[in-house]
Amino acid sequence: MSKRYILFPSLLVIYTILMAVIAFPRYQESGNWTEYLIVLGGSFLIAVLLYFILKRKQKIRDKFSERD
Repeated sequence: MSKRYILFPSLLVIYTILMAVIAFPRYQESGNWTEYLIVLGGSFLIAVLLYFILKRKQKIRDKFSERD
């Protein structure tokens, strides 16, 4: 059974964390914390939604493969 529903969201979270660390000095200098937090929150929300969508898709795929 493929665990892609864990792999892809995990990679997205790791990417988001790396980009947050890289962008932190720029936002610290500008003081635009609202934009920084909205982008981070949106990215994490997308990762969580992607996890549940891919997990549901995998369950449906497994259900239909058991029938055959």
